[in-house]
Amino acid sequence: MQSDSRLVTLEPGKEMNGPPWVREQSGKFGTLLSRGDYPCNFGRTALLRGDLYATWVNEAEPTRLPDDMRRFVHTALSHPGRRQPLAVFVRPRESERTQLDYDRRFWSILAYLLDHDGQPWPADVPRDPAEPGWQFCFAGQSIFVFALTPLNERRLSRNLCDCLVLVFQLRSVFSGIEVGTAAGDIARQRIRARLAAWDEVGRHPSMGDHDELSDDEWRQYFLTDSNEDLHPKCPLAED
Repeated sequence: MQSDSRLVTLEPGKEMNGPPWVREQSGKFGTLLSRGDYPCNFGRTALLRGDLYATWVNEAEPTRLPDDMRRFVHTALSHPGRRQPLAVFVRPRESERTQLDYDRRFWSILAYLLDHDGQPWPADVPRDPAEPGWQFCFAGQSIFVFALTPLNERRLSRNLCDCLVLVFQLRSVFSGIEVGTAAGDIARQRIRARLAAWDEVGRHPSMGDHDELSDDEWRQYFLTDSNEDLHPKCPLAED
């Protein structure tokens, strides 16, 4: 990586370099994620193997994030057999006191990335979030993204530190563990059992009956403790 890049790999028990808030939050994140009973074994394994990348957003606008995202995509594509997620830590704001505050910032960061992508949208993915099959895309790749917030006080699997975190994962890494495959069904059964033990609230309806990515995939990106959706349509949809 070039010296001006914030993209690093997280290591269990170690903090990221950066401002005090980044060091503190990345340390909390790694401690919880490395626990043997954390529901998502994929994320924990990535951390333990040095395959979990991280960066952080400090400015009013995430001006350096698009470049770090491009670096992450390039690195992940260079190792197609490895599941390499990216965690983006977002500096807390004193004004963020509700889930709606975190929700607004989450979608504003995704919108910023789309506005500063610079690469063609994948031909096999609809551009309109209202169309079946839409997925968030960046640098020519389909990417699954979800939010972690400190206000997920009962959906604890989506609360790993005291700031907003965006977790990105290239869609290509799910090859071989789709719904209907033996490996995929076994993995989902195990994750569901772990979630039932870890979370204090049941599965969100937007996750679907089989954890399959639905036609309204964007509803899975930001989940609150309640079963309510915060938006009637995707915030990234053009008016």
